[in-house]
Amino acid sequence: MSPAPVLEQTANRLKGQPVTLRLVYLLIAIIIVVGAVTGVRRALRDRPDWQPLHTDVCYVWEHGHTAPGTTMFGYLPTTTFALFPFMAWLPVAIGGPLYVLTNVIAAAASVWIVWRYWPRPPGTHIVWPVLLASVNFAHAIQANQLTMWTLVLGVAGLTLVERRRGLTGGVMLGLAAALKTMPALLLGYCLLRRRWRAAAGMVLGVMLFDFVPSIAYFGWRGAWDEHRAWVERAGWHSNQRQIAEPLLRAYQHKSNFSYSSVLARWLREPPAGSRQIKIRGCPPAEEVAQIRAGLSPGEILTLDPMPPREGGWKVENLDLGWMPRFSLVNWPANTVLAIWAITIAAGLGAMCWITWRSRTAGPHWTALAALWMLAMFWPSPMARHYYLAWAFPALVVVCGLLESELHAGRAVRRPGPTLAIAALTAWVFGVACLGWPLVRWYGFHLGVLGILTASTVWALRAQQSRPGEMQLRE
Repeated sequence: MSPAPVLEQTANRLKGQPVTLRLVYLLIAIIIVVGAVTGVRRALRDRPDWQPLHTDVCYVWEHGHTAPGTTMFGYLPTTTFALFPFMAWLPVAIGGPLYVLTNVIAAAASVWIVWRYWPRPPGTHIVWPVLLASVNFAHAIQANQLTMWTLVLGVAGLTLVERRRGLTGGVMLGLAAALKTMPALLLGYCLLRRRWRAAAGMVLGVMLFDFVPSIAYFGWRGAWDEHRAWVERAGWHSNQRQIAEPLLRAYQHKSNFSYSSVLARWLREPPAGSRQIKIRGCPPAEEVAQIRAGLSPGEILTLDPMPPREGGWKVENLDLGWMPRFSLVNWPANTVLAIWAITIAAGLGAMCWITWRSRTAGPHWTALAALWMLAMFWPSPMARHYYLAWAFPALVVVCGLLESELHAGRAVRRPGPTLAIAALTAWVFGVACLGWPLVRWYGFHLGVLGILTASTVWALRAQQSRPGEMQLRE
């Protein structure tokens, strides 16, 4: 369908909507426009996250290799190649607005795909989950991040997989995994659902969008070095490092609410001291000894293997006065790591069991897909506030089932609807607290995701028990 008829149909539907819904649509549009304008302004003013991405992408274009101390430590070369047109080939005045525009289009496409192709109870409105996620969309857009790209690829890929276009859908999921590695977890969804062509497509997608262009750009040896360096950087920022060396990672990234970081903040007492002397890179042993001997009372020395951007080594003097000091206990790192590993294994094991038992075709695939997109948060060592846009499919599923329960006149005091109301209420509070660093520090948004995950499981069971109530929009 061409854009003109789609826009005309949308306008006609809006004319027939109640005034309240029209105001909600207007509010959503305002939120997204504000996010887009802010994103463009940040790009033009060379502000984060445009500034570090732009600097590192231009470095690769100019030098032919990734900077030793790149801020894009978790990204495969695919991401750099995808950003070349916006950040290396075009002036910022053109590339910045175009890049923001692609994020806005990706957000709109994600909503349209779910609205058009995801089965849902009749009479339900997608506007409510879109409203709930709109601030998260705007945050991702204004941060000039890749969240919206991966969201639309994930939603489109999973939709194609379930509409029997497995290879194409798998390739899209592979591209999402190559852009930002967290969607690689969706390979488990494809395998457990016995979508073999989709699983093969994911592998093919990673090869086409990562290995092939890496070899073409860096050469065989250069591509090997780039991926070896990526594995090394991933180890430096791993969950084990988040827990074992919290001052180095969990406290450096104060907006990170990953599961491992939050566990470290609650279960490990932060080191006493007012200043952190951090040595980045690999300095000579005698230099380290000299710096250690010269430490003043209240100074803490940490060794960070991540070098400065240009390589070599440097000393950074960081203030720790801002750091929250509360923790429940002070357990050894190995104990906290064991808790993390056991709970992650149990959670993913439960996901696999649920998916394996639900591997037959049916409209319940929407709740399963949403569950797997939520699962991307838990094993990741990094979780930023703009990642929360990935929860949009779960919001659609939970809102739809809850609205259906209300329309059917079923008692909302039952555990399932009560859990859904709690999840959506917590989400609203989470959105209200996005600008509160202390709330993110101690993992409030992680708790919100936990409640939303449990509510999505309820939605899955409801979909399976009442498949006749799910329909695909015609």
